[in-house]
Amino acid sequence: MIRPEISDIGAPFWQGLRERRLLLQFDRASGRAQFHPRPLGLHGEAGVEWREASGRGTLLALTLSRVAPAGWDGPVPYPLALVQLQEGPRMLARVNASYEDLRAGQAVQVDWEAMGEGPVFPIFKPIQPPRRQP
Repeated sequence: MIRPEISDIGAPFWQGLRERRLLLQFDRASGRAQFHPRPLGLHGEAGVEWREASGRGTLLALTLSRVAPAGWDGPVPYPLALVQLQEGPRMLARVNASYEDLRAGQAVQVDWEAMGEGPVFPIFKPIQPPRRQP
């Protein structure tokens, strides 16, 4: 079972996941988002605040992962993508779709996957269903 080590800095992020909410840190002055959680802002010295993200993004890069992470009991291989969130940061996450139905530039939205008794993780799914060729 996956048991992530949760620091004080990342605690709001993990609490948000338990509530199925994707939270990001935002710079208080510029409003720019950052991910992964950090003690200081990347975009200025005004500090950061936690806000809920839209959960929407774009697939930037895809691969078919043939290696399962520790505690994973889902199917292997599975699509793994670099997702550019609408707010700016990028996340590496599993995509809940057939690899053949995915392409770079495709719009996705956050979905949720519970790992047994463990934590809930953000995954992504296409916003539009795949277009099948006749």
